[in-house]
Amino acid sequence: VRRGRFAMVDLSEISGTIVEAYGSVADDAGQTLHGNIAPDIHIHGDKDLLTQMLANLVENATQHCPAGSDIVVALTNGRAPTLTVSDTGSGIPAEARDLVLQRFYRLDESRSTTGSGLGLALVKAIADLHGATLALLDNQPGLSVRLQFPRSVAT
Repeated sequence: VRRGRFAMVDLSEISGTIVEAYGSVADDAGQTLHGNIAPDIHIHGDKDLLTQMLANLVENATQHCPAGSDIVVALTNGRAPTLTVSDTGSGIPAEARDLVLQRFYRLDESRSTTGSGLGLALVKAIADLHGATLALLDNQPGLSVRLQFPRSVAT
């Protein structure tokens, strides 16, 4: 049913909007939020869901990274449109990366922060709906969340 609402969406515009919207949130937390966003990258998808997905990723970074952390939203169009949110926080241990994509799962060190453990599960569901490959990677230090969209849905 949701795919019936798919249309061509400007992923560059969504990314820029989220960076702008969360810039002051990061500043208030003593973090820096940067955008490295290639222009005019369009994909076939649901604008509202893609916006929610990216907002969840940036919000997670601002909530779970300490002051002094750098957060970068990058959008490139190499082999395929690729959206990455990277930070210099404490990251997620390799053995827990599949677990944090499950609903309600929270790392022990995250239990004292706000949240329900649904953010990354929602990101995964939206990525799956859009045929994107989701990878949680070590940013040395920190976490890098990479979403690679199929070339067939891009223009």
